[in-house]
Amino acid sequence: MKRLHWTLAAAALLVLAAGFIPLHGLEVRASGGTGRVVLLKRVAPGDTFTLSFVHSVEKSEVTDYFRIDDDYRIILYQTEFSSLNTGLPAVVSEGEVFERTNRGFRLSNLNRVLPEIQLQVSVAYGGSLAMDGNAVSLPALAGDGLLRISTRRVFAWELLPRAFRM
Repeated sequence: MKRLHWTLAAAALLVLAAGFIPLHGLEVRASGGTGRVVLLKRVAPGDTFTLSFVHSVEKSEVTDYFRIDDDYRIILYQTEFSSLNTGLPAVVSEGEVFERTNRGFRLSNLNRVLPEIQLQVSVAYGGSLAMDGNAVSLPALAGDGLLRISTRRVFAWELLPRAFRM
């Protein structure tokens, strides 16, 4: 009987300790980064995600493609858009590739490090984040307003309440 108690105590301690294992997460926070966390998803180097939205001036769809690098930074590596007007990419830097597609235009071979992404979302212009084959409406999560998307160190216990979402 004592052996069972010790085994259960050791197992409970192990589970508790595992909750403090440091991991990394992609965090979406409302109110420009000062509000509540509306999404927290574990990420690892090589993970990718997209942000899609309707450009507020041009009223055309834009999709930005990101990956997480070995230092858990957000890297913009590609963007797709359907028009070439105000506020949309028009300049290609050395090594970048600009091409016409059947849906509009693509700027690829980018390697832009973003410490964070500030994204204004509203029901009128949409805004979705897709990762691991799942897409979530950002205005549905946070309402209309400014969001901050960034990576940060998290502990396993922080991810548990969100484990079954997205």
